[in-house]
Amino acid sequence: MKEAIYVVVILLQVFIIVYFMRRNRQRVGKGPIAGAEHEQGSFEHQRKMALSVTHAQLKLMIPDNITFVYGVVMDWNMGESMVSLAAYITGAANLYLGGGGGVHGAGKNPNVGEAAVKFVAIAADHIERVVPVANTDSALHPGCIRFYLLTNKCIYAGQEQVKYLDDGTSPWLEVFQKGNNVIAEMRS
Repeated sequence: MKEAIYVVVILLQVFIIVYFMRRNRQRVGKGPIAGAEHEQGSFEHQRKMALSVTHAQLKLMIPDNITFVYGVVMDWNMGESMVSLAAYITGAANLYLGGGGGVHGAGKNPNVGEAAVKFVAIAADHIERVVPVANTDSALHPGCIRFYLLTNKCIYAGQEQVKYLDDGTSPWLEVFQKGNNVIAEMRS
């Protein structure tokens, strides 16, 4: 029964992301311009900006003797497209779609902001499951999700296959669900 609920939740989130992607394509027209990957509004640029946010930019005073998770970027390779969700302990949250567009400034909505804070807090509880990374490119196998934990020390990353989230056996399940809650609140 529990596994069926997880599958339904994941499918619901896939439909929400597909909705945003289709809505964005209708607004933009035919999608991104070929060769536009370095433009300021491109998916890669926005994603890199999300990963480069520092605790100082968020006006957080963190003692040097602790490692504090202040943000999470969740990349999801859905096969045909990439989706990145960025959330910060301040409640700021954005969703970036590989085909262009997304949802920006969503953390201004109190429900989204609260969900974003919960997402970051639960991700911080998984710091023992991640490793420091220097490379944060978006290369990710289809059917995989990568969690980047932004800290005052460095960026950490952990990865999971969607099939283990589907069957409820992943240690990342709760983090994934909190990320999906952020997306669901953006949709509301």
